Amino acid sequence: MDNHTRILIIDDEEIVLKSSSRILRTTDYDIVTASSGMDGLEKARAQKFDIVITDLKMPLLGGMEILRTLKKEQPDLTVIIFTGYATVETAREALKNGAFDYIPKPFTPDELRDVVKNAIASRTSTSESRMLDLMSIVSHELKSPISVVHTTAETLYKGYFGKLDKGQEKTIETILRNCQYLEDIIRNYLDLSKMEINNIESFAQEVNLVDEIVQPIIEIPEHQHNMKNMPIEADFKTRPVISGDPNLLKIVVTNLLNNAIKYGTAGTAIRIGLDEQGYSLTLSVYNEGVGISKEDIEQRLFQRFSRLKQKGTEGIKGSGLGLYICKTIVEKHNGRIRVESEQGKWVRFMISLPKKG
Repeated sequence: MDNHTRILIIDDEEIVLKSSSRILRTTDYDIVTASSGMDGLEKARAQKFDIVITDLKMPLLGGMEILRTLKKEQPDLTVIIFTGYATVETAREALKNGAFDYIPKPFTPDELRDVVKNAIASRTSTSESRMLDLMSIVSHELKSPISVVHTTAETLYKGYFGKLDKGQEKTIETILRNCQYLEDIIRNYLDLSKMEINNIESFAQEVNLVDEIVQPIIEIPEHQHNMKNMPIEADFKTRPVISGDPNLLKIVVTNLLNNAIKYGTAGTAIRIGLDEQGYSLTLSVYNEGVGISKEDIEQRLFQRFSRLKQKGTEGIKGSGLGLYICKTIVEKHNGRIRVESEQGKWVRFMISLPKKG
């Protein structure tokens, strides 16, 4: 641990400044405080700090604006957000703007110490151990209970414990949508962790693209018997062996198929195809549904934490990571991902990968 770690704490509540300083006041840290956003920004510009911890909600200048400004002016600075308004949206916005992490109020001494300790570690070591820890925590502490809730709600929805009236069906549909949303977030962050830990040198495994990657994803019960009753039609004109990482390629196919269900029109078919074109293979996923505008395809579609506001997607939640993850994995395999769409009617994602050899 760096014995000269300098930390600036910005908060308009005196009790938070005093308690945070007391918790962190050790020989390892040099603590400076500021009681307003304006004062904090001035101190951050005038002095050299390693870490800035700022409250989200303050008069005149809030934490989000401080975060944006400091990350622009001092990209190497590590910024952590205090917030009493911790929601998925505020957390996503803070992370999107470059925050290392956020601490919900009220917090315990251990919570504050742990986040600061992780922030310091991220400045002095690789992210691999932190990512592995994150994967373990998410997998064991979040994934299992959410899956239990999802399975229970689905059992009720299918009428195994009696017929539901319209109001009950609507309520359980809401539960199922939110379970799916949370599961998507967990899966996407786990996927992101795997993606960032792996490197292209380890992708030399020979794998049958259809038999070992695409077909097993299609046959997953939640895809075969999806709630929108969308049949999956597969047309494989070739069954090639490629060089790659099967686990990462499964992430791509899973994300595209989940999106086809999420944004597709109930009862219409999802069409998955694989074709050979010269020196490359093209895997395509097509569905009828809300589609994607030309502007979004050109400017926002594959951006990290970017969510599209298409007509017909109201109430559909997402992490804004899925397509970014897909694009990064495909590019790590020396391929590319493209999309064609007619807004309000259909969309087709196409993944081109090099043939083996």
